[in-house]
Amino acid sequence: MCADEDPLAVDEHPAQDDTDADSAIGDDNASDTTSLRSSILRYREENGRTYHAYKDGAYALPNDEIENERLDLQHHLFLLTFDERLHAAPLPKTLNRAFDAGCGTGIWAIEFADEHPECEVIGVDLSPIQPSAIPPNASFYVDDLEEPWDYSNKFDFVFARFLTGSILNWPKFFSESYKNLNPGGRIEMIDIIYPLLSDDDTLKKDSALSKWSELLHDIFTKNGRGMDSALKYKDQLEEAGFVDVNIVKRKWPLNRWPKDPKHKQIGY
Repeated sequence: MCADEDPLAVDEHPAQDDTDADSAIGDDNASDTTSLRSSILRYREENGRTYHAYKDGAYALPNDEIENERLDLQHHLFLLTFDERLHAAPLPKTLNRAFDAGCGTGIWAIEFADEHPECEVIGVDLSPIQPSAIPPNASFYVDDLEEPWDYSNKFDFVFARFLTGSILNWPKFFSESYKNLNPGGRIEMIDIIYPLLSDDDTLKKDSALSKWSELLHDIFTKNGRGMDSALKYKDQLEEAGFVDVNIVKRKWPLNRWPKDPKHKQIGY
């Protein structure tokens, strides 16, 4: 296990830091030429937000432009966290096919396909919100990860990021991942854990942030999709047949209080 266990140092003078964080995130606008069944594009609208139509209700968050921008910002935060690397785990020696489970806007799959032109990259999501201008070795499909995976060939790398709160049956998901990986293939799971934590108990139980975090955790747990699923990944992966399962922990500070420039930018 490799972890950031020591508390983060606090910047005593955050207002004196005039460094502008780079907020530029790639924006790939292209006309959608993909032909899809009209029912898939007939999004449900609620309180001014739109939600996926395929398997309506299986995923709690919206799929509109506001959410898509948040997903791309989230990708930027992961790149900052992992020093601009698209993956934390070592890649398998043979890399012919990669699978992005719950690909969202497709930003990771597109960048991974650009970085590995020899690899066919397939992204799957409940919403067809990916751009049409994509690398020739990338493709996207509307599908439900909780249904049996039916792909013509197995994969060498399965990548799943921020799926906590999305999957009802994690053992089944890991079983499908294992069955659809070639010998020597690898899976990488990246997720956050709720409720929120603090290094030094400065996040008090009666604070608004702590109450929000607990409520969010409780709601998702009642729906059978707990936000603490990452705590069980190691055991569930091993039960599915995976070996050499390693855990890497990273911290995401909220706001710009850390003294360390990298953590300060992440919190920004």
